[in-house]
Amino acid sequence: MKVKDSGQGIQIYDFNSVESFKIARKLEEDGINFYSKLLGSIKDSRVREVLLYLLGEEKEHLKILEEMLRHEDPEALDEREGEIVDSLDTGVFAFPKDEEVASDFDKTLQLGIALEKRSLAFYLEVVKYTESEEGEGALKKIIAEEKRHWEELKNLTQ
Repeated sequence: MKVKDSGQGIQIYDFNSVESFKIARKLEEDGINFYSKLLGSIKDSRVREVLLYLLGEEKEHLKILEEMLRHEDPEALDEREGEIVDSLDTGVFAFPKDEEVASDFDKTLQLGIALEKRSLAFYLEVVKYTESEEGEGALKKIIAEEKRHWEELKNLTQ
């Protein structure tokens, strides 16, 4: 990972595969927390069903990413203390200002699609600034998984 001050703020870029998987793990953990919190306030069974699906997908993605991380560097899986990644606020899983969004089936589904699209956009941006082949390859695997998730959600709207 490289860090530079561009004059407009600090930029972090060029992640190796372990760092890429750790960032992805953080995003999936943020997604799990987000959907879990939303579930706590939802009564509508159709909305709950969508949120449970999204939560399950995030948990499955986390398992996949942890397996990729374990394969890449078994010790990295347990290294958490002092991780710069854990202090990142990616802004991908931000709660909607109007919590009414989560009370309607279609709006909840659209929220999930929007969040997955933001996650995908985040990864697509990060991969552009990753110079190492190793990190780029890892990010491309993550992007493929996120695209699949996004497509699954879009298919639920049909």
